[in-house]
Amino acid sequence: MFVCLCALGMQTLTPIASLQKRVKRWKEVSGKQLAVYIGDVCDFEFLEDAVRTFKPEAVVHFGEQRSAPYSMMDRNRAVFTQQNNVIGTMNIMFAIKEFLPECHLVKLGTMGEYGTPNIDIEEGFITITHNGRTDTLPYPKQASSFYHLSKVHDSHNIAFACKAWGMRATDLNQGVVYGVHTDETSMHEELINRLDYDAVFGTALNRFCVQAAVGHPLTIYGKGGQVLILSAHLFSRGSCVLLLFLSLIGFAMQKN
Repeated sequence: MFVCLCALGMQTLTPIASLQKRVKRWKEVSGKQLAVYIGDVCDFEFLEDAVRTFKPEAVVHFGEQRSAPYSMMDRNRAVFTQQNNVIGTMNIMFAIKEFLPECHLVKLGTMGEYGTPNIDIEEGFITITHNGRTDTLPYPKQASSFYHLSKVHDSHNIAFACKAWGMRATDLNQGVVYGVHTDETSMHEELINRLDYDAVFGTALNRFCVQAAVGHPLTIYGKGGQVLILSAHLFSRGSCVLLLFLSLIGFAMQKN
C-alpha cells in the first residue's frame, strides 16, 4: 500500500515511523513485544512460514488494497486490486485450513458491498417470499467499484469455506473510520496512525476536516446529496474487534 501511495505522490498528513521503530517504541512504553513478519500475503510460502511459526489462535486480516478510487483508475490498478485482495484472502484461508484448522479468521469487509438499496440492509441474510415460496438467502451485493467487488468475492469465498471446510470466520463489514489515536497509540507520538486526506486514499470525512482547518471551502463529494455518513472512530473499531474476540473466548469456554 505504501508503494501505491508513493507512486501517486501522496503522503499521510501525520508522520509515520517505520514498522521497526514503532514495534521498538511499543515495547518501551508497554513492555510488550510484538512479533513481526514482513512479507506478502499473496506469497503462500511466506504465509505458511509465518503461520507455522507464530501459531495464531485468530487472524485479523487487514492486508488488502483499500481504495475504491485507486481500483477504478485504470486496468493495471483494477487487476492489482482484485489479485492482491482476493488471492491474499484465499491464501490466508488455505493457511488456516491446512495448518491451523481451529484458528478463527476475522476479515475486514465493507458496507460498500451492499451498495445503496432502497430497503434496510440486513445482517448478512434476508428472508424472501417469491411465487409462494420462502427462503433465507444472502443479502444481495451491489458493489460500486472493483475494490468493493474484491470484498464481495472475499465474502463469498469465506462463506463457502465455512460451509465446505467448517472454517471459523467473521466477516466484519464496516463504514468509514475516522481518527488517528487510540489509548495505546496516544502513549507516544511515534505510534500515531495515518491521516490520508487525498482524493484516492483519503476519506471524504478526513478531507472535509483538513479543508475546514485551513479555511478551504469544502469540496463536493460525489453528487453532494448524501446527508448521513456511516462512520465510527478508530477506537470504536478496535473495541469492536476486541469485543468479537471476547465473545469467541466466552463461547469456547461454554462449549468446554
